[in-house]
Amino acid sequence: MTDIDNDIDARLVALAARAPGRDDPPSLVQDRRRGRFAAPLALGSILVLGVVATAAGTVIVQTMAEGRPGIENPGQPLAGANMECMTPPSAAAFLAAHGYRDVVWQVETGQVTDSAGGKGPSSTADQATPPEHGYVIPASVAGDGKLYMVVDQRVGATGVGACFGKPMP
Repeated sequence: MTDIDNDIDARLVALAARAPGRDDPPSLVQDRRRGRFAAPLALGSILVLGVVATAAGTVIVQTMAEGRPGIENPGQPLAGANMECMTPPSAAAFLAAHGYRDVVWQVETGQVTDSAGGKGPSSTADQATPPEHGYVIPASVAGDGKLYMVVDQRVGATGVGACFGKPMP
C-alpha cells in the first residue's frame, strides 16, 4: 500500500470509530427488524383467515340447520321430567297427560358397536305408537309442531341421563 492509501485507511477507521451506532453493519440491523415483523404478520394473516372461516361456517350452519332445544332442557316445557327412566309406553302416557298428542317415535335398532369397536350397523324407523321397550331419549318439538322422541333399542346401548348404565326398560 502507498502512504496515501494508508492515510485514507487510517482516517476511515478513525471516522468509523467516532460515528454513533452499533457495531453491526447496517444490513444486519435491517434484517433483524424485518424478522421482528414477519412472525406477527404471518400470525395476523392466519388469525384473519380463521375469523373469516368461522364466520362463513356459522352462516352456513345457521342457514342449513334449524336448532331446537330439547324438550327436557332447562327452560323447556318438560324440564326435569326424567322421561329417560320411563318405558316408552309410560313416556307416551306422561306426554299425553301433558297435552302432547302428536308424537313421533324414532326407534333406533341394531348395534352400538361392531366387532372391531367402531360404529355398529343400525337403522332408524319413525312410528306413531311407542315401542314396548327401549331407552327413551327426549328430543324436541319440530317446526311442524310434532314432538319427536327417540327410543334406543340397539344392542349395547347404555341409556342417558339419570338412567345411564341401568338395564333397558
